[in-house]
Amino acid sequence: MRVFINPGHALGGNPDPGCVNPAIHLRECDLAITYGSLCGKYLEAAGCEVSLLQSHNLAGESPGYPCVVEAANAWEADVFVSIHVNAGGGRGPETYCYSKEGAGGRLAGCIQNQLLWGLCPYDRGYIDRGVKAHPSFCVLRNTNMPAVLVEVGFIDSDDVGVLTLHGDEIARALARGVTDYWQRSS
Repeated sequence: MRVFINPGHALGGNPDPGCVNPAIHLRECDLAITYGSLCGKYLEAAGCEVSLLQSHNLAGESPGYPCVVEAANAWEADVFVSIHVNAGGGRGPETYCYSKEGAGGRLAGCIQNQLLWGLCPYDRGYIDRGVKAHPSFCVLRNTNMPAVLVEVGFIDSDDVGVLTLHGDEIARALARGVTDYWQRSS
């Protein structure tokens, strides 16, 4: 299986670091690349081919930077996983797909289940925000393969403990979600 991983926002945070928690100097782009890189290693260990690209050019809006959607489609990935961190004071993960029906919805469900199963033991407040359809996200709309956008938690809430202390568990949960999906689809 070929897995395209897109850690959210700009590589190095310039010009777009994503969500920021200034009180503890925590940026979404840094968390996303950490989780994405670790997830990629776990997927490779499971026998997957992995391509990883962190870029704020999602569908051609920032010429001069690598285009995420074009790269995923050109590489002919079997699945696409975009990794993000939320803001707004909520709690827990939510996983977006183009439609809850079909392959993208199944992939989203597998990832969401693994995040909850893997991280709730560390923080009972890390609650299930669910699988949600969001067809207007360009990385879900314009990719040719089942795609998800995962918000692993909130950078500005008590989720910070999970996000900073359990990054390896987050990466493992993302990888298990992908491999669960693949096993169920085969």
